Amino acid sequence: MLICFSQSRDEIMKIVKIIGAGKEFTHKWPDSEETFDHFVEYKAKAENGDHTVKIGFGKRETYSMEDWIRVIVLIDSKVYTEFLGADDFEVSGEILSEVKVPGNVGERICRYPEEAVPERYNMFNVEGLPLRVNSKGVHNAWTVVANIGDHKTLVALAGLRRLEKK
Repeated sequence: MLICFSQSRDEIMKIVKIIGAGKEFTHKWPDSEETFDHFVEYKAKAENGDHTVKIGFGKRETYSMEDWIRVIVLIDSKVYTEFLGADDFEVSGEILSEVKVPGNVGERICRYPEEAVPERYNMFNVEGLPLRVNSKGVHNAWTVVANIGDHKTLVALAGLRRLEKK
């Protein structure tokens, strides 16, 4: 499948309606469960029709940091994007998602600063993860930066990742 790199965020996946919102959303990973404090659920449209998008908001240990902001975006019950809070989240409200590229098996991170960010990410604000998170074990990766309230961008990134996996 060819991904059109000049697509706007709305052309990848567009939110059209709020379906619901609530507390205590649990996602089942293959070998564990993770509970999110809150969620918002949308109806969205993409090139292949209607989809259900759920955004889960919570906290968990990340890079050895307790209670770090965590956001996941699911399309039709499958996680396509994961975000973590930037060091300055309490002031900026910004969350970060590592840029992924094809690897030998599945996907791998796009290495910061050695590798060029793929052109398809031009529609997003992209920065080096180590510039935004200063903690032991932080990957040298490029990361998409979005405000936690910018659901349009969160959904567009998940939509792009869905297209990449086709």
